[in-house]
Amino acid sequence: MDERTLRRVVMNTPFSYPLVEGNVLNTRVTDPRLKTKCCYLTVVTLSEDCAKEIFIKPDASFIVTQAKYQYGTFELNVAREIEGDSVDYKDLEKYVGKEHMELIDNRLYFYLHKSLSKF
Repeated sequence: MDERTLRRVVMNTPFSYPLVEGNVLNTRVTDPRLKTKCCYLTVVTLSEDCAKEIFIKPDASFIVTQAKYQYGTFELNVAREIEGDSVDYKDLEKYVGKEHMELIDNRLYFYLHKSLSKF
C-alpha cells in the first residue's frame, strides 16, 4: 500500500487513546493508555495466550504491541508492551510476518472504503 492510499485511509479512521495494559473488560480511568492517538486495527495470534496487536496513528504510521492474555474464571486480563512505535507500512511485515499482512490490509481497506463511500 502506498503513502497516498494510507493518508486516504486515516481520513475517516476513529482515533482515540487506547489502553496499553489493563483489563479489557473493566477499563478504568487509571489504566495506562497510549500517549498518542491511534486506532486499533487487528490482532495477530502467535499462540493461545500471546498475540501482537496493530494500531494505526493519524500520521499513517503504526504501533505494534506484544499482548499476553491471562484468562480467569470471570475476567480477562491483558498485559501489553510496545514493540514498535511509528512503524512504516513497509516495515510492518518485519513485526507481524508476511502471512499476517492480509489481516492488516483487510482492515485498512475497510477504512478506505468507508472514506470513499462518503463521496
